[in-house]
Amino acid sequence: MAETDPGSYVMGNSSEEADRLGIQASLYDRHTEYLLRTAGLKEGMRVLDVGCGTGEVSLCAARIVGPSGRVVGVDMEPGVLERARDNAAASSSGNVTFEQGDLSDLRISGLFDAVVGRLILIHLDDPAAVVKELTRLVRPGGVITFQDFNISRTRAVPHVPLVTETVEWIAAALREGGRNPDMGEQLAHVLRLSGLPEPRVAVAVPTGGPDSAAVTLIAESARSLLPVMERGGITTAREADLDTLRARMSRACAEVQATVYVPELVAAWAELR
Repeated sequence: MAETDPGSYVMGNSSEEADRLGIQASLYDRHTEYLLRTAGLKEGMRVLDVGCGTGEVSLCAARIVGPSGRVVGVDMEPGVLERARDNAAASSSGNVTFEQGDLSDLRISGLFDAVVGRLILIHLDDPAAVVKELTRLVRPGGVITFQDFNISRTRAVPHVPLVTETVEWIAAALREGGRNPDMGEQLAHVLRLSGLPEPRVAVAVPTGGPDSAAVTLIAESARSLLPVMERGGITTAREADLDTLRARMSRACAEVQATVYVPELVAAWAELR
């Protein structure tokens, strides 16, 4: 399997990044739950959430499988797992547990009815190899489904130049870090390369107004990626002016009464034969 060391996560591992993940979850969790149900998750399943981060996808899956099902979330970062456990405790979810593990050497006992992951394959050097290895943990007839972004689809309508410029910085920084900013549209291909049967695909797109979490997510994503941006000569801290970016973007969107479309969330899934 591909290496999954912390350096492969170009967004960094700061407490601010963990906060950004919470903002992201507030926008995407109900869409993720819809896409998980569409992919075939249902009550009573045993589900493995790989690269679970702060646990939001695990909790989405836990709501679907109900008290008769179980969810195991795995991540390599102890700090985010602590936040995941706190999130689970706050939601009184008794059917989800979290374990520390590296996808390059994942040791989990038993077979699962489904393996899921959101925004994890984008951060792997060889995602098809990872998916292929994960199939050994799924029973015949089980589901493998991943979700990822098409970041270039992020936009404001009517057009807001500052939104467009910031999204271009984010996409360029991901490319600088060796990642595909439109990994979502590649998911079906990745599943095919891993040897799975013909996958199916669905897409969900959250939106927001000028003073919404959608604007906050774009600004905070730029903040998380600033070190990569500066290293790659994409922009500077002075040019980006991150401390005022969110407010400037919000004002610009309000001036034209824009709707902000954050990245498309693409799900691809296949059943293991």
